[in-house]
Amino acid sequence: MALRGITVKPVVDHNSFNKNIYISKGEMIMKKTNKGFSMVELIIVIAIMAILAGALAPALIKYINKSRVSTDIQTGNAIATAVQTALSNEAGFDAAASSYDKTWTTLTGGGSWATDDFMATVGNTVGANIPKVKSKKCIAKSGSAATGGDFEIYVDTSGNEVKVRIGGNHLVFPTADECLTNDNATSCSPTGT
Repeated sequence: MALRGITVKPVVDHNSFNKNIYISKGEMIMKKTNKGFSMVELIIVIAIMAILAGALAPALIKYINKSRVSTDIQTGNAIATAVQTALSNEAGFDAAASSYDKTWTTLTGGGSWATDDFMATVGNTVGANIPKVKSKKCIAKSGSAATGGDFEIYVDTSGNEVKVRIGGNHLVFPTADECLTNDNATSCSPTGT
């Protein structure tokens, strides 16, 4: 309303249900009382989250697999160090020479260590239970699941040589197979013989 050049704004009754606000030239703006999200807004947010999850999932899976392979290589190195420590003990060396020399010995994951001096020393160094193989990368690439879940050790007492392998004859010590360390390797031929 205007009276001789003076603009008058009506008083809004805050107790009434009429939430319209009037301004000077007769225009009307609705005051929004609903502070929630509309269904369309929620659907759009969910769609964006699904797209992001779809884009990030492969990278996350790849990272997890690399972490598992790295853990297996480190565990293999720890087992090799424990074997070398056991060989430095005279009783352990004699037990290794009589029972484990020049043969691959499977360490059944999650099981207990043998009671002879050699395996007892290895167990004391590595831990109470035999570690399990975490990665499945070699088994998938080689198509062999023969010893997929277990570490194997090879001891040559005359040559002072120690090897550790996993997942169908794939070395993790003294050097890891290429299929374990190279993501672009298309096949995984075992070298741990």
